[in-house]
Amino acid sequence: MGILQAAEDVFRERGYGAATMKAVADRAGVSLPTVYLYFGSKPALVRSLADRVTGSADLSVGRVIAETDPVRQLEIGAAILRNLHQRSEVVVDILRTAAGADPKLSREWRRWKDRHAEAVRAVAESLDANGALRNGVDPQAATDVLYTIGGPDTFRQLVRERGWNPSRYEKWLVEAGTSLLLRTT
Repeated sequence: MGILQAAEDVFRERGYGAATMKAVADRAGVSLPTVYLYFGSKPALVRSLADRVTGSADLSVGRVIAETDPVRQLEIGAAILRNLHQRSEVVVDILRTAAGADPKLSREWRRWKDRHAEAVRAVAESLDANGALRNGVDPQAATDVLYTIGGPDTFRQLVRERGWNPSRYEKWLVEAGTSLLLRTT
């Protein structure tokens, strides 16, 4: 097992505060100095976990932008967000809860949210460029809507707190985006 997977497992089981670099090393089957050599600290492990998720090619916003049909763009985007949220639950939980206590994690949480904002802004601008936004919805308003309905908090609330399955969330995301943003023909 790799160090990052071991770290994710240990964070999931113990929580960020109780997780130790030694526990990560033990789970990965490597020495403690090896973990420190590659990552240096627990916040660096979290950042690497975040980068691993957001760096996945199948989660690229470029897939949405490449599509020209607006409904299809929302469908692709919803599938990406569903997968992103499922893969990043541990990271997001750490960043959301530990950010206030650790300046490094606070910066990482800001970076996570900025990446999300940049991605949804690109989608909103693409929808606008294709003439797909309904009257009265400009790219900034579309960005704000997509940021909110597609964010990790909405996913957590609907899937974890309200018991929706991820497929239902994905379908709802397309329906909400279509209803709130797209022109009716």
